[in-house]
Amino acid sequence: MRTGWKIAVVAAVAVLFWAGLAVQLSRPGDYRAYHRTVLQVAQGAHDAAQTAKLTAQLRAGHRTTAAFTGAAFDDAAKALAGVQKQFAGQAPPDERAAGLRDRLGPLLARETAALGDVMRATDDAALRSGARALDDLARQLDDFITAEG
Repeated sequence: MRTGWKIAVVAAVAVLFWAGLAVQLSRPGDYRAYHRTVLQVAQGAHDAAQTAKLTAQLRAGHRTTAAFTGAAFDDAAKALAGVQKQFAGQAPPDERAAGLRDRLGPLLARETAALGDVMRATDDAALRSGARALDDLARQLDDFITAEG
């Protein structure tokens, strides 16, 4: 009888441990973790915008090759896609975090469109226009990081 009691206690402890672990893993993160993620995403998006802006300016000034331009734009696009995946991968845990999401989300969407436009640009005027749009977005992202950091 004593062995049966020990087995029951060990089984109960194991069940409680696994249940606690499952609750911990399925619970949304706290505000601080979400805030940190949002700032990382904003910084990555800022860097991608700056890279694409500088590349567009160099290309418009005929100071780089088409191969370099394509590679640099591709790197910026991959970086932006990576931070967008990180951003989409974590739900805001509360209303305050949802406010961060609602402020950063539109900037990411506008950057995606601006980056796509500058990557498809076929003349210097379109490259310069795209560089200005990316510069404006980089400034807005910098303001977001400064305000929230």
